[in-house]
Amino acid sequence: MEGAEEQVDQFDKTFIETPAILDKYKAAAVICDAALEKAITLCVADANISEICGTIDAMMEHELTQVFSNKKSKKLERGIAFPCCISVNEVCGHYSPCPDDTLTLKAEDLVKIELGCHIDGYVGNAAHTIVVGGKASGKKADVILAAYNAFLAATRTISVGGINQDVSEKI
Repeated sequence: MEGAEEQVDQFDKTFIETPAILDKYKAAAVICDAALEKAITLCVADANISEICGTIDAMMEHELTQVFSNKKSKKLERGIAFPCCISVNEVCGHYSPCPDDTLTLKAEDLVKIELGCHIDGYVGNAAHTIVVGGKASGKKADVILAAYNAFLAATRTISVGGINQDVSEKI
C-alpha cells in the first residue's frame, strides 16, 4: 500500500516541485532553442528546405544523446517530439519535405519554423517566423505588420476571467 501512496503524492505535485522533471523540461527547451537559432541562420535565399530540416533534426538527435548521459539515465526515452518544419508563405504549417523534394527559399519568403524534442516524455517546443533576407515589401510587409498588430491587440486583451470572444473582437 505504501507504494500506491507515494505514487499518488507524486501526481499531486506540480512539475516545478519535482526538480527531476523540471530539469528534463529545461534540457529539452535548451536543445530546442539552440536548434531554432541554427535553423534561423540556415534559412537564407537559395537554401533547400529539406536539407535544413534534415540538418536540424540531426542536430537535435545528437544533442539529446549528450544530456542525461550517465548510466542511471541511459534508459530515459528521448527523441524528436516535433520534426523540424519550415512552412513558406501561404503554407500554414507542418511542412517538412522529403529529401527528394527540392523546394528552395527565395528572398522575401515568409518562413515559419517549428520544432520540438523530448526527454522522457517531457517536451520542449519552439517556433519562430522570419522573412528571408530580413525585409519584406509591398502587400507582404502589410500582412506581416497586420498580423503583428493583431497579436499585440490580443495580448493586451487576455486577462483572468476574460473570454475568447473578447480577444477575437480585438483582433
